[in-house]
Amino acid sequence: MANSASVDSAHEDAPPTVELRVRADADQLSVLRAVAAAIALQHDFDLDTVEDIKLAVDEAATRLIVNSTDLSTLLCSFQVSPSGVKIALSAPTRTDAPTRQPRSFGWHVLNSLTDSVSVSSGIDDHGDTVSTIDLTISERSAAR
Repeated sequence: MANSASVDSAHEDAPPTVELRVRADADQLSVLRAVAAAIALQHDFDLDTVEDIKLAVDEAATRLIVNSTDLSTLLCSFQVSPSGVKIALSAPTRTDAPTRQPRSFGWHVLNSLTDSVSVSSGIDDHGDTVSTIDLTISERSAAR
């Protein structure tokens, strides 16, 4: 089951953030794509950019799901501004997880669809490794 919420920004000038939490399972990819498309369409992105956003979210989420620990939750947050959308996806991952493979086809796809993509990892309060993929996509990205 998916949970979503609009999170108030810490700064009044910052755009609001929408968060979606789903099981880290491939069955949830359609939910992530649908929410990504709805947010992009609500903010009047052109159809090519909407498709780029959906594909980028799908690819990033798939990378995390494949490398996630059992019974984990994937968090996806969207922050839309006049310049584009920032998307952050994170999930607990195995310590040996290859989430950052710059020569893989999936990494090439992410680089092609976004203005920027980065991967980071850290340790959460429970001592688990959490990997995060940050994406930035502007409407002009589709014109590349």
